[in-house]
Amino acid sequence: MYFKCLQISTVMKGVVTIAFLMSFSVITLAQHSDFDYFGLSSPGDSIKLFAPHIVSLKDVREKSLAISPAGDEVFFSGGKSWPESKIMQVKKINNLWGEPQVADFCMDCFACEPAFSPDGKYLFFSSSKGEKDIKRYSIWRLERTESGWENLHKIIDIDDPNIWEFHPSVSKNGSVYFCRWDNKTQFGSIYKSIYIDGSYADPVKIGLSFDIKSSVTDPFVDPDEKYIITSSTDQNGKEGYDVFISYKKEDNSWSSPVNPGNRFNTSGDEDSFDVSPDGKFVFIYKQDDIYWTEAKGVIEKSSDH
Repeated sequence: MYFKCLQISTVMKGVVTIAFLMSFSVITLAQHSDFDYFGLSSPGDSIKLFAPHIVSLKDVREKSLAISPAGDEVFFSGGKSWPESKIMQVKKINNLWGEPQVADFCMDCFACEPAFSPDGKYLFFSSSKGEKDIKRYSIWRLERTESGWENLHKIIDIDDPNIWEFHPSVSKNGSVYFCRWDNKTQFGSIYKSIYIDGSYADPVKIGLSFDIKSSVTDPFVDPDEKYIITSSTDQNGKEGYDVFISYKKEDNSWSSPVNPGNRFNTSGDEDSFDVSPDGKFVFIYKQDDIYWTEAKGVIEKSSDH
């Protein structure tokens, strides 16, 4: 989510630029992917800038990298300032990657935090679409067709101007996890909407053990819902956000949060991360750019797991 500990104000009309996102997500069970990582060599255990001039752009704040399972399409958020955000699209045609372009579906609105369904058939994102001004963001879904991305509709919304909904993450069974941010209290919580008979049920707050006193944002859920990664405040007694992992227990509750270590949680804010469809790499969002590193060692053992 873009605006942790930041009060959202009315946005003046102007030229729409690209925007940024911040999110952390991981996949333990690797899926097949033909993504070539733009021909880059593996960063190994180092944390390196990802795809300069293609994804990590000069004078642009980028975040939330979404790679199609087929490996032929990449979406990310980028822009000059929040909340004037756009979703960027890079496509591979005839084995050649094109230039990043503003995605057609957000030409007339602000949008951020794209996420593919595990099968690649749907693209989810957060957007102000339908609002005269940027009053709030809601969760939307697109369907992949032979003609491209179509059948846009809002799937999750709440009739409260103080509530903004961000950072969708989708499991194999179609359930959508997302952050519901209260702009009045500056507090975030994680919700889940179950997909039943072609529609999404009313969202329910999931029971994370540390979200009573701490703001929790930017979920990534394992496709099989075996664990969830979130960003949270006050877990180590320091200001700002760190990333934590909670595991699904036998009774379907979530374990106490586990810190993945200093490799990912530094003295600064760690808002979130995303993982490639093959589960090999983690994409980290910090310092207004996208970084990457090998994903091994991210999911550690938990005493509650």
